[in-house]
Amino acid sequence: MRLRLPPAFRRFAKDEQALAALEFALIAPMMLFLLFGAVELTNGLDTTRKVENVSASIADVVSRDNAVTDEDLDDLWAAIDPLMWPEPSIGLRARITSVSIEDEDNANVVWSEGHNGLTPRTEGAEIDLPDAMMVPGSSVILAEVEYPYEPVLGFVFGPNGLNQMLNPNARTHGAFTISKETIRRSRLVDPVPRI
Repeated sequence: MRLRLPPAFRRFAKDEQALAALEFALIAPMMLFLLFGAVELTNGLDTTRKVENVSASIADVVSRDNAVTDEDLDDLWAAIDPLMWPEPSIGLRARITSVSIEDEDNANVVWSEGHNGLTPRTEGAEIDLPDAMMVPGSSVILAEVEYPYEPVLGFVFGPNGLNQMLNPNARTHGAFTISKETIRRSRLVDPVPRI
């Protein structure tokens, strides 16, 4: 005995327009997720590049100075805004440190200044540097930058994005901290003095 489908089911099975609509319904969410993911990845990489640029610029400027004054530091901190544009620089924290290398195993802080809440390092404190930078009798400038990056689509791509979607009561901050450290050798004087 052969099972006969009602005519409406037979027409639906033969209708290719319904098949196209079904394929679109299955593929569209994945394509949107890929599109938004690509936009978010591009924005995150661009922000990371800007943070690296801020760190490198601060270290480079100070390493070329004969001395660092309060006015020089004010100018450095003011330069952060245009370097981060169009990202807001409000949450960006920075620290600039002059380090004297005594021997192959010891490097000490000469002076340190913090910006926007990043605590300066203690004068005379020992600091770890990469082995390649440990040249006795020289000095380096260490620039450290931290930036809280909140994804535009943080509800999906943030650290707790999927958790927030599944459990709306679990609201947490979706920011990542982008950190960058740059080391430059002092070029004109060893170490660069703070006056």
